[in-house]
Amino acid sequence: MDAYIQVIREAFLFFPIIAALLAVPYILYNYHKFGSVLSLRVVIIYSFILYLLCAFFLVILPLPTRAKAAALTTPRVQKIPFHCMQDILREYRESGGGGLLALINNRAFLQVAFNVIMLVPFGVYLRYYFRCGFFTTMVLSFFLSLFFELTQLSGLYFIYPRSYRLFDVDDLMANTFGGICGYIGVTPFLWLLPSRAEMDDRSFRLSREVSAFRRLTAALFDLFWAGGVSLLVCLLVKRKMGLPLRTALVLALSMIFLLLPLSAMVLRGRSPGKAVTHLRIVGQRGGTARWYQLLGRYVLMYLIPAVPYFLSRFYTLWEARQILNQDAALVAKGLLVCLYCAFLLMSAIRMALHKPLFYERLSRTKVVSTLHRD
Repeated sequence: MDAYIQVIREAFLFFPIIAALLAVPYILYNYHKFGSVLSLRVVIIYSFILYLLCAFFLVILPLPTRAKAAALTTPRVQKIPFHCMQDILREYRESGGGGLLALINNRAFLQVAFNVIMLVPFGVYLRYYFRCGFFTTMVLSFFLSLFFELTQLSGLYFIYPRSYRLFDVDDLMANTFGGICGYIGVTPFLWLLPSRAEMDDRSFRLSREVSAFRRLTAALFDLFWAGGVSLLVCLLVKRKMGLPLRTALVLALSMIFLLLPLSAMVLRGRSPGKAVTHLRIVGQRGGTARWYQLLGRYVLMYLIPAVPYFLSRFYTLWEARQILNQDAALVAKGLLVCLYCAFLLMSAIRMALHKPLFYERLSRTKVVSTLHRD
């Protein structure tokens, strides 16, 4: 039991890395499909990922050394169905009987029980969230078990010179039976939990409002693709023309500033990031935004990150020309930084309250959701 707890502890330690790697793709998928990220759905999906990670670690851990695995002479495959029953009876007889208590303490019985229990949650998830039928659950449980067994047979995908655990047909049957038990066992409790249809309805209702996080996700996606394209082009130009690295980076930054408004103009208010998250820039009255409105919106928006640069230049100018003494210049710099931070805070609050920001009011544009439920 201590060994199992140790493996699960290691899975919990590794889980944040997997969660971080999957966070952005999962958020983009939710915004593209539902237009919102529902907290309950996040809990269910991430708990499912954690469960699969624990199950996988239980299959492969503890890892032996390569030398120890190579020295093994144990069988690699057990192909006889219900061979586990012979092991259970043999250990039961060797223990001298003893009724139910002896059976519970039987190691062969506990191994079968563990293999059944290991895939019970899988059947629960397939029935409750993924809405799979009985046959689909049985087939998927079998293939998940087969994946685990082949992982063991291959020596963890040929990292080891031979398998260090047994490929057992009985494990396939026990795991598949566990998935079926989970599918059937969760039935009386389904009414206690919100259904998948109810979660979908709530997600689509939330998608009508354009949240600040949804807009931020679209903006980060746009920066990612525009930055990648710009950097690739500028590195090719640098290689061909021998430009200095600093010049190439300035050129890449300029390309980003050009690509974002151009993509919005070409796609009629839907940059790639906004297309993925089902958002669109429209005129103040809901009509298609004009090209000059889109251009003005992006130019005004670029002023936000440009302000610190201009403030630092002004501060350098004040110091060079000694317009202010050192103490006064320091106070002025602190005041300007506080005003800028206050502006950012007020903008974040306005965005959270779904109120237009300054560049939206001046450009007479707004962002709307374009997601329509089929």
